[in-house]
Amino acid sequence: MRFFKPLLSGLLLLCFVSSYAAPPGGLPEADPQSLGIDSGNLEQITELLQQHVDDGLIAGAVAGVARHGEVAYLESVGWQDVEQQLPMQAASIFQIRSMSKPITAVAALQLIEQGRLSLDDPVSRYIPRFGYMFVLINPDEPFLSAERKPEREITIRDLLLNTGGLSHRNSALYRQRAVRSRSDNLEQLVNKVAGVPLIGDPGEQWVYSISITVLGRVIEIVSGQALDEYLQENVFAPLEMVDSGFFVPGNKIQQLARPYQVPEEDQPLTRIDEMEIPITRDPPLLEGAAGMVSSVPDYLRFLQALLNQGELDGNRVLQSATVQDMTSNQVDQALFPFGTNPAQPMLDRGWGYGLAVVVDAGKSPFGVNNGEFGWNGSLGTFSWADPQTGTVAILMMQVQPSRAHGLSGKFKDLVYHSIDANR
Repeated sequence: MRFFKPLLSGLLLLCFVSSYAAPPGGLPEADPQSLGIDSGNLEQITELLQQHVDDGLIAGAVAGVARHGEVAYLESVGWQDVEQQLPMQAASIFQIRSMSKPITAVAALQLIEQGRLSLDDPVSRYIPRFGYMFVLINPDEPFLSAERKPEREITIRDLLLNTGGLSHRNSALYRQRAVRSRSDNLEQLVNKVAGVPLIGDPGEQWVYSISITVLGRVIEIVSGQALDEYLQENVFAPLEMVDSGFFVPGNKIQQLARPYQVPEEDQPLTRIDEMEIPITRDPPLLEGAAGMVSSVPDYLRFLQALLNQGELDGNRVLQSATVQDMTSNQVDQALFPFGTNPAQPMLDRGWGYGLAVVVDAGKSPFGVNNGEFGWNGSLGTFSWADPQTGTVAILMMQVQPSRAHGLSGKFKDLVYHSIDANR
């Protein structure tokens, strides 16, 4: 069990150091009681996850909880690879899908801080084809609808906020027109995106979309670097995120958690087929919205840097004022409520730059505090940081559907009720 209790002797200290040294890239570790966290609730998290493994409902998971910059809990259960019987590790690597978005947002905000990019810049300044886009008059019938010119152009702010009128990467509109292929590069992808009509005027509605992947191409153009190179130099390396990137290289394959489909009743887990360009190959398409891999220790460091107002271990990736803007709601109240599923909007949340922000805790189905920020991924990865309690929590699995068995909500409740808010 990777949560930590006071030690009574030098011998025990030696055992502790050898058994529980932080994984590469992890935060320092501490006794949960010293951080105001109930270790009994942490034990329940492990029991919950292990029971789901034992029942054949998930292959495995890694969960981490940190407070005030120190890890109180880091536990792995189950299997990275069921077929090969490879155990899950604290430093297992996961496809984090939409948890990529805040990372790409940080990169764009760095360029804005440097004066090389502006929130109000039209995207067409960098990708000229975006200046010639049209809007569907009847988006409910996209293949029959007439088109018109938009009221205004898409801006960098729109890309960060999902208010540009673009569609989701897996939408019927984009699938029908073969917009997304992992064998294309970013330049090819964004030119295809620019050739598809918008489903609304920029600024008219919040639609969960491909916009931050388009932003990744803007970052490439402004910086003069490929997106993976820029992130490595300006985000991953400064924050010592040693297992993060766009693919899992050969020397880290033994850390790769494989994805599984949740079974029908009384059926076993089934392995999800590889993508056209497997996650073990360097892909031409660097999807800033949904294409990255990471680990729980790495992502703890990333969110801790944001909780620290942009700095970790003496390395600053954003200025404090920029982090405040990023982690505050930036969407006009007229567009509320909204969500990834319009039929089930997020009543408690707004949207900052690349992530969700709790704005009305009283409307949440879970224990949350106003100001909490973070986001999740469609293969079963979940994360948040709470400035009020100084807490970061992450759960990573590789499972579809991502919210199967309500496991993420149960994890969230256990973490929330383990925190002494007065400490």
